[in-house]
Amino acid sequence: MNRPVQPQPSPNEHYTVSYRPRDTGRIRLLIVVGLLLMAGFVWVYFQPGNRGYSWLYALLTFSVVLKLVRLLHEWYHYWRVVPPVPPHQHTQSYTVDVLTTYCPGEPYEMVLNTLRAIQAIHYPHTTYLCDEANDPYLREQCALLGVRHVTRTDRTDAKAGNINNALRQATGDICLVIDPDHIPVPDFLDRVLPYFSDPAVGFVQCVQAYYNQRESLVAFAATEQTYTFYGPMMTTMGNYGTAQAIGANCTFRRAALDSIGGHAPGLAEDMHTAMRLHANGWQSVYVPLPLSYGLVPATLSAYYKQQLKWARGTFELLFIVYPTLFRRFTARQRLHYFTMPLHYLLGLTQLADFLVPIGALLLLKLPLQLDLLVFAVAYVPLLTMAFLIRQYAQRWLIEDHEPGFHLLGGILSGGTWWVYVLGLVYTIFRIEVPYLPTPKDDKPRNNLALVLPNLLMAGLTLGAIAFSVYHYGRFALNNGFSQFMIGFGLVNVLLLAGNVLIGQEVWLSRLQTLLRRLTFRLPLIRSMRIQGWYLRYGLYSRLRLLAFPLFLLLVPATMGLVTYTHRKINDRLPHDVRYATTQPFYYGVRSMGQSADSLLPAVLPFPDRIIRPQSLRWTPGQAITTPVWSNLPNQLPLLYLEPALTNQTGALNQFLTAITAGRYDADLQRIFQSLTVYGRPVLVSFAPEFDNARHPWGTTQPATLTLYARAWRHIALLGQARVPTISWVWCPAQSSTIIAHYPGDDVVDWLGLAIRDPSPRTDGVARSFAAQYQQPHKTVRLHTSYDIRQKPILLTQLGQQVSPAQRRAWLIDALDMIGERYPEIRAMLLSPDQVRALKSTPAAVNRPMMKE
Repeated sequence: MNRPVQPQPSPNEHYTVSYRPRDTGRIRLLIVVGLLLMAGFVWVYFQPGNRGYSWLYALLTFSVVLKLVRLLHEWYHYWRVVPPVPPHQHTQSYTVDVLTTYCPGEPYEMVLNTLRAIQAIHYPHTTYLCDEANDPYLREQCALLGVRHVTRTDRTDAKAGNINNALRQATGDICLVIDPDHIPVPDFLDRVLPYFSDPAVGFVQCVQAYYNQRESLVAFAATEQTYTFYGPMMTTMGNYGTAQAIGANCTFRRAALDSIGGHAPGLAEDMHTAMRLHANGWQSVYVPLPLSYGLVPATLSAYYKQQLKWARGTFELLFIVYPTLFRRFTARQRLHYFTMPLHYLLGLTQLADFLVPIGALLLLKLPLQLDLLVFAVAYVPLLTMAFLIRQYAQRWLIEDHEPGFHLLGGILSGGTWWVYVLGLVYTIFRIEVPYLPTPKDDKPRNNLALVLPNLLMAGLTLGAIAFSVYHYGRFALNNGFSQFMIGFGLVNVLLLAGNVLIGQEVWLSRLQTLLRRLTFRLPLIRSMRIQGWYLRYGLYSRLRLLAFPLFLLLVPATMGLVTYTHRKINDRLPHDVRYATTQPFYYGVRSMGQSADSLLPAVLPFPDRIIRPQSLRWTPGQAITTPVWSNLPNQLPLLYLEPALTNQTGALNQFLTAITAGRYDADLQRIFQSLTVYGRPVLVSFAPEFDNARHPWGTTQPATLTLYARAWRHIALLGQARVPTISWVWCPAQSSTIIAHYPGDDVVDWLGLAIRDPSPRTDGVARSFAAQYQQPHKTVRLHTSYDIRQKPILLTQLGQQVSPAQRRAWLIDALDMIGERYPEIRAMLLSPDQVRALKSTPAAVNRPMMKE
């Protein structure tokens, strides 16, 4: 690696990319609107009726809550992004000690480069090398450079102990700690010392910048993760009195360090030191200037080691140190030191995001029982506003190359989930992680073991998608909710695959070398890369400039979308009840002599999930009986169009032929007009159980059944053209009819099946529901029309040849079976006796719903 001997001259106070004083007020307006959108999303998400399948809902809610907390944490640190005003040139002089460390195995070249840069700092100072190895070569080089070489034999407390050992010999008023891979600018101390004119200031922190960010994809991604933190967020921390100490280039007042017994130990020793200084009443200052440049981890191994150390260290501080110092913090410091470690809960959040689509696709159940349009209206404006706020906040980034979408940093962070989870597990079970410096000269390799967790999770996700498509067929492929979960899973796979790719460092290095050679040799590629660079940074610049105007467009767009959705939901289009496994489970009472209004509400906790069956008599040559609509909202009528005929084949054939010829269209138009005026979803079935000869309109003659299929198509197509709120329920009685006389996918929305037990066993015990349902279930699953598998099923009858004492146990077993094995069943009509049997066990009614 080519290490810079001298970094660029330090920037002046106009360090930011495009900040203007008016930007503070504008970003606050964006945040206020973002908070309103967040409140709207929370209100929609946590409606009790939106809860889906229990543990999937719990996982999704955990992820959502943590993401909202992180978003609030981010916006909180955008509220007062006001760059500090440098003090007037100080006249007070300080004695300054500059300390850097060395651990065995670190490159000599790197340490000597840092020592030379420290010695080049203009302000008078004394340099110390804290050498853990007591290396003879470094001792000799220190003598040549005029650096004091310090070592120790008791190596407790790792880096903190090493620094504290040197502090016993150092006598300066000010102590600057520089990591051995960092190269300070010559006027470093001139930039930070003026802030110590305030005697309450305990430490001054500056930006931690890097010079190897283009060494590898890992280095580039890891650097991207720091831009927002060291830009607007740390600037605001400085204004809140919570500026965070970063061990690489932090300047301390010696009296402040002495007041807490020196540098605090731990895996996150810099944060621990800042906590104790703040608890002792010392103030902190953040100087948003890149005054030194160091090394960011350039390999996946080095990056994971660093993140594991930081995760374990910050969780330790949260669980052990934070409670002991809580009373001594200010209110903002209490909030700061509680929320900072929560960043590493990203591991659990990402794990939940992986498990939700896997579980939803394996079970074909939803974590959230919420209309996709409503979810989009609540979530998309919030997501867009969060994006605009982050883009606008990039006005406070430090250097010109920092703006962007920072996708690579997000991908790498998402793929580090298992490391963060490991850090939390190690903390809970008190498993020690040794303090090892982040590797500075790690060699690239093609990692397999390190990417294995991501590889396995990607395999599980793809396996869940394949299983869902194979096992549930077009329930998964043609259902918008399942499609959403498949898309969710595929996004996760892309993220995981990106991390697997990032881990193949040797291959990527070779590819990078090849690209450089092509760029050098081929002017066209060089020109394309230059134009791509201008295009990319031009886009970033325009987004920063247009973030506020886009916000002004977002507000009316959101209001319009909310209005549209409100009307759409109130229209209650039939798509709400057409697809099977992701819609509510409906109940109804089969007998017309008993009202569902009086029976089901006592048992069913969801009054908007009741089907109200009603028979409409259709006598040829007379008007069809007019429906009687319920005044109760959100109930689902089921209208049976029942021909008033004898089962004489000739009369029935004439009637069906006349329907197909359109001679009864006027009668049908009148009933469809009534449905249009009603304006809510309606289930309609023509001639239910038309293949059961016990009904006046029933027949078993194949020719007549063929006429029934044609008449059904004519009626359904006529209704679809006039009434968009109809869902058609085709109710055959025989499994053979499903195969031989299916009218077509385009005219059937639901299947209505009657489950009967005509022949009880000799021992008097009724056959189980699974045994009775086996034949129609198998018929539907093996039907030549693949689309029929997506149709939700309404059980029009649930027959049971059992004694009243056995009725409740049989029914509970049936409901359990439906909830566990038959997701296509989404409604059933019960007899009054069955409803009464369930009154003593109301929880049983919820069992098919628990899988929603």
